[in-house]
Amino acid sequence: MVNQAFQRLAARVHAARTPAELSFIFCNETRALAEYRQAALVAYGERRRTRLAAHSGLADVDANSPYALWLADVVRHVRPRLDEGESPVKVMALAPAMLPAELAASWTDWLPAHVWLLSLAGPDGVSRAALLLARDTPWPTQLEPATPEYQLLGAADLYGYAWWSLTERRPRWSRVLPAVSGARLLRWGLPLLALAMLIPVRDYALVQAEIVSNRSQVIASPRDGVIRRMVVPPNTPVEAGQVIAELDDTTLYNQLVVAKAALSTAQVELHQASQRAIESQTAKADLGLAEGKLRERQVDVEALGREIEQLSIRAPARGVFVYSDPDDWAGRPVQTGQRVGLLADPQALGLHAWAPVGEAVNLKPGAPMTLFLRVAPLHPALARLDYAGYEAVESPGGVASYLLRGTITGGDPAYLRIGLRGTARIVGDWTVLGYLLLRRPMAALREWFGW
Repeated sequence: MVNQAFQRLAARVHAARTPAELSFIFCNETRALAEYRQAALVAYGERRRTRLAAHSGLADVDANSPYALWLADVVRHVRPRLDEGESPVKVMALAPAMLPAELAASWTDWLPAHVWLLSLAGPDGVSRAALLLARDTPWPTQLEPATPEYQLLGAADLYGYAWWSLTERRPRWSRVLPAVSGARLLRWGLPLLALAMLIPVRDYALVQAEIVSNRSQVIASPRDGVIRRMVVPPNTPVEAGQVIAELDDTTLYNQLVVAKAALSTAQVELHQASQRAIESQTAKADLGLAEGKLRERQVDVEALGREIEQLSIRAPARGVFVYSDPDDWAGRPVQTGQRVGLLADPQALGLHAWAPVGEAVNLKPGAPMTLFLRVAPLHPALARLDYAGYEAVESPGGVASYLLRGTITGGDPAYLRIGLRGTARIVGDWTVLGYLLLRRPMAALREWFGW
């Protein structure tokens, strides 16, 4: 009968899936092996304090109740006796004489006279919990295989392994953590880590950048008017004198037609006045007036011709005409001097970058830079910092930044084109690896605490 009861109990333990189910079996179903009045499971470990995990007759326990705290103190006091020797003691008879006076004084309030303490150790021999069994009748002083209490020795091994399997077993990747915190690794790892923090490195900052031309001219509107069309597409190479944009010419052409008609009329009047001057001496005065009127009409036609020539905006030199979408410019009114686009020299490539205020590690002219384009991250371009603004401005990303200008000194020409964007690395002064890694946390701490 005893063996059958143990087998049924073992089956119940193996079927448990959570520590709560397991602790309920420990405290309530161990009665199938030996009689007791009350049972309590006290768990202890490295990270958590000794606490009451379960109690017979209760579905849930309050680990902060006076009874639970007293039981935890009792087990904490006798735990060294359970763990002493090469292997933990499986069963120990507990008595008030084994406790300090302040704990023994409350014995009769919480426990009967006879108590056994079962140490629940895992396969590694480390005890992680203790099962307290208390009853009014004495426990046997010597365990014989025929006695029911003898089965408690096997139950202690079974319970310890089951408790370990549900509370302490971890994934494979986490099993290396104890090795990481081993004494040998700490003894060698901490000095090596400290030395690694002293490795000299170059400070750097990563900023947003764009390829531009260092030699460029602003193409402005020569007069007030309305853009009729952009002749060349954006970012198109153009030659000197090539028409790149046209203004609306309807009004000026109408004025030119009227001026030419007035000029023809003035020519006819001058011819008639010259004929009359031959016939009459008094008509010579009208001849001077007709000549003046003719010159005035000629000046009007020439002025309108010059204005019509200004309707065609031409490239002053060879380069790349950079502007936005042509549809955005068609029909847009412009004023004299208003910027229409930019004529850039593709042979003098540079970059514009925006260094956030918190990343301005090295703004000295001549600082080396490396540009990593988004379209070609494996083909970086070398650059040199030429200028850094003293006043923070808003970057295209909406961050307060310093405007940086640089010159591209090397790179694959196939991947360098005006308008491409990427990330530029600005190299600063020499420092140590520890400062490079902790610079931002230290700055945040100083802002938070005001050190």
